Parts: sequence; C-alpha cells; structure tokens
Amino acid sequence: MTPSRTENDGIVGLVAVVLILFVIGAAWGTMRVSERLYFEEVKTRAEATLAVQSATLERHLDKYRLLPALLARRADMIEMIATRNAEDGASEMKAVAGMSGAREAWLLDHGGNLIASNLALPVAQQTVNRAEVRSAIAMARDGRLGRALLTSGDGLSASYLFVSAARYDHHLVGFIGVRVELAEVEQSWALSTAGLLAVDAQGRVVASNVPDWRNLPLRAARDWYEDEGDPIRVLQREETIDGNSLVRLPTPFSTEPFLMIKQDLPVLGWRVAVFYDMSSVREQAMRATIVAVLLCVVAAGMIWIALDRRRRLLARHEEQRANAEQLEVRVRERTRELSEANARLAAEIVEREAAERELQQAQAGLVQSAKLATLGEMSAALSHEFNQPLGAIQMHADNARTLISSDKADKALGNLDKIVAMVKRMAAISQTLKGFTRKAGTTIERVAVAPILDEVLMLSGHRCKLMGVALEVDKGPAGLLVQGGQVRLAQVLMNLIGNALDAMKDAPQPRLRLQVLEQEGLVQIRVEDNGPGIDPEVAKQIFDPFFTTKDVGQGLGLGLSIAYKIMRDVGGTLSYEPSSLGGACFIMSLQLADATMEA
Repeated sequence: MTPSRTENDGIVGLVAVVLILFVIGAAWGTMRVSERLYFEEVKTRAEATLAVQSATLERHLDKYRLLPALLARRADMIEMIATRNAEDGASEMKAVAGMSGAREAWLLDHGGNLIASNLALPVAQQTVNRAEVRSAIAMARDGRLGRALLTSGDGLSASYLFVSAARYDHHLVGFIGVRVELAEVEQSWALSTAGLLAVDAQGRVVASNVPDWRNLPLRAARDWYEDEGDPIRVLQREETIDGNSLVRLPTPFSTEPFLMIKQDLPVLGWRVAVFYDMSSVREQAMRATIVAVLLCVVAAGMIWIALDRRRRLLARHEEQRANAEQLEVRVRERTRELSEANARLAAEIVEREAAERELQQAQAGLVQSAKLATLGEMSAALSHEFNQPLGAIQMHADNARTLISSDKADKALGNLDKIVAMVKRMAAISQTLKGFTRKAGTTIERVAVAPILDEVLMLSGHRCKLMGVALEVDKGPAGLLVQGGQVRLAQVLMNLIGNALDAMKDAPQPRLRLQVLEQEGLVQIRVEDNGPGIDPEVAKQIFDPFFTTKDVGQGLGLGLSIAYKIMRDVGGTLSYEPSSLGGACFIMSLQLADATMEA
C-alpha cells in the first residue's frame, strides 16, 4: 500500500532532523580535533622562537660581561685612573666603545666619581649619578661583578651596565664600567612575528619587539598575579588546551588572546616570554570545520534528494491534474492579453516614429548652433591672446630699428631673434587656443617653473616699469618641476599678470606679488595685486566665457575662461581668493613632477 502524502511528509521531516544533528556533530568533532592539531603546531613554533631569542639576549650580554674585568687588569688603565688622566682616558674609552659596540665606557675613581667617558662628561655624569649605577659600583667594591639595568623612562630601549673594580697591589684604585644598549636585541627580535618581552624581577619590561611595551610594569594591579613568584602576570585566563593557558594581557599591552610560553634566565634574574596570536589557530580550525560541514552537507543533500524525489512523484500526479485545468484558463486569458498588447504596440510605434523625427530636427539645429558658437569663441580668443605677443614684437622691432640706425647691427640681431621667438610663440598660442572648443591634444610634460616666470616677467617687465609697479617675486625652491606645457603655462600666467596690471591702473602705489609654493605634492603659483579686488557675487562668474568686469571695449571676457580650461587640460586648477594685499589673488595649482625621474 502506497503511503499517503501526509505520512510521507512526516518521514521526510524526521530524516531532515537526523541529518541536521549529524552535520552539527561532525562540525563539533572536526573543530575540536583540528584546533588541537593546529595548536600543537603553533606551540612548537613558539617554543623554538623562545629558545632562539632567549639565546640571542644571553649571547648579547655575555659578550660584554668580561670586558670591564679585562680592562681593569690593564696597567695603562690602572695608571689613568690613579693619575686621573681624563684626556687619555676619554680617548681610550672611545676606542673601547667603538671596537666593542658598547654605548658607554667609563673610568671611575675609588669613590665612584667619573674621570673619563667616550661621551660628553655632563651627559655621562647624569647616568653615573643614577641610583642603579651606584648600586652596581657598590657590588664591584665588594669584589663582585657589578650589574644594573638602566631604563630610559621615555619609551626608548633599556640598557645594561657591567662594572668591575680596578685594583693595584690589592688596593682599590677605581672602577671601569661598560653600558650596553638592548636595542640590538630588540632589532633581532623584530624579525619575529610573535610578541617577545623580557621582564626583570621587579616586573618591568626591559626589552620587547613591541615598542609600546617597553619600560611598562606588569605588576601595576594585584589582580594580574598568577602566582607569587612569577614576574609575568596575566589579567585573565581565556581557556586551557593540553595544560597550556591562553591569556589576555592588560591594556596597553593587548586585548587579544595569546599562547604564552616563558623561560627563565637565572644568571640575569629575568624571564623571557613569547606571545603567539591564537587567532590563526581558530581560523585554520574553522576552515577545516567548514570543509567537513560542506562534505556532510553534500552527503546529506544526496540523501535528501533521493527522499524528495519520491515525494515529488506523488505530488506530481495531483499537480498535473490541477495544471491541466489551469492551463485552459490561462490560454484564454493570454490570448486576450496578447490582442490588447498588439493594439497598444501599434499605437506606440506611431508615437515613437513622430518623436524620432522631432529629435533629428532638434539635433541638427543644436549642431549648427554649436558650430557657430565655437567659431565665435575661437575668433574672439585669437584676437584677444595675440595682443600681448604683437606688442612685444613691436617693441623689439622698434629697438632693432634704433640699434641699426646707430650702427649696432650685431645688437639688433638679438631683438630680431626675440621677434622670431614671439612669432613662434604666437603659432604655439594659436595651436593651444584650438583646444578651447575641443579636447586639447597637446602633450603634457615635465617643465621647470623658474624659466616660465622669467619669460613672463620679461614680457610684462616694460609695462610694470611704465606703471611704477612694486614687483615682489618669490620663485620658491630651486629646480621645481611640474606637469604641464611651457607655452600654455606661460600663457595662463601672462593673462593673470595682465589682468592684475589692468586692475591696478588707478592704484596710487600699485603692488604685484608672484609667489611659488610647494605643498603636499602640488606647486602653487600665486598672483596677487592691491587693486580694487572682485566682488564675491561677481567672483562666481569670472571663469565663464565672455564675462568681464572691464569697461566696454576693453575686454572680451575670454582670458580667464581660456586660462581656466588650459589649467584643467594639464591636470591642474585655477582658483580665486581675496588677496592679503587688498586686491585679487589667482592661484595656479599644478601637479609636482619627480625631479629625479626627469634627470
């Protein structure tokens, strides 16, 4: 007997619950096993890192442990201390520090007073006066090797001091001290990705590859204590894996859980600890769990598909009968909808054909209007921009005529060369102005700022002298290179200077300031005057074509518009702001080019 649809749905639901429980169990088991395996791998790396870096610290300090004792046996050293020979002592201490790599080397008298050092005496005396140094000297006076840890207190690396007594005929003459910085050890530790720190018996961090951990006390709060004899304390135990605790260090050390492994250094009385980030273990375990879950899901899916196929076979017979009835109804409805859609489509076709004809007519009118507007802008721009080069040509031609009439033809050749240069400049300006109505095709290259300023000042210098303008020029750092074009940038700068001179024609004491600044990869060329300035409402329109504040017949309103477009084409900007001189200030901002690459 075939089971009913209700009974089949109940069986499928029970199987689904069993499959879900199976996937959850497999995920949990995989997570635990993989986490344990990856943990052992991390623990092995941590123990190896701790062994290597602890040995590095011990070897570094052991190099200098015998150095003071060996120096104290040298007769010349004993003589320098006995005679308080500061000059020879300083020279010898510099040699000792230079050859051994120690930070400081001292000669001290029998009272512990500084005689000579490789550093300046005032600087070395400050270190000698510290209580830790006096304690090490006292140890050396008792016949032991004096030791002391010196912390900086300002976030810098700590240092370690060795002091040995110098004796002659069993009488104390003085002391020899060697101070070694622990920065070299920290640099070696920096190659490790794990956090490393060394802690003395007082709970101070004396060396670490994490700069923020230096010189910080780990006994700042009583609740950090793990056991009474351990100088490294933890704030909280996260969990334990195979007897190894995952710990969380207190702020400012870290807020992440770490695997902490410690090793004692009995000779120094220190303890070195390595902290390995356990997030990688969880991530790897999570990846393994995801893979296991996916495999289980695939297996469960295959079982589910087999059961679902049987359920669908039963449901298909019922659906086919209902679909047959619905199909006939849908056919009638679809036929009616298609007839209505055909009628709407025919009406839309007629409307679109009419709209397309109107659009074509409007486009033809806009194209013709754009051509006329472009022709007018180019004609007016050429007329406006050629006035300045033509004036320069006329001035040089007059000078050449005067020189020729004075039998100075050789000097006249220089003016003729300048006329030729102006003609070439007019040709370049004409080529540049073509870009006013279409995208410029002129190549952007690295150009020097200083020659551009020199060229513009040469062209406008005569007019400045006639007006009595007080000219202030600051060319900025030498050798500045920017992205742009020689002619185009000179054209913009010449236009801005011309506008400034026009604005100051009625000023009693006209002033013009040219300033070059370098800021955050940009070069700014500022042109400032003490004219009447520009009204804030008017300033919003000054870069629009054919907008001018000059009287009728004195300007076409194209200069700033052309300059604005040129700056935009070379990847820069042109902006306006009120000047500190009382007038207008126009700012050319250009991308700074790499002078080294250019060379």
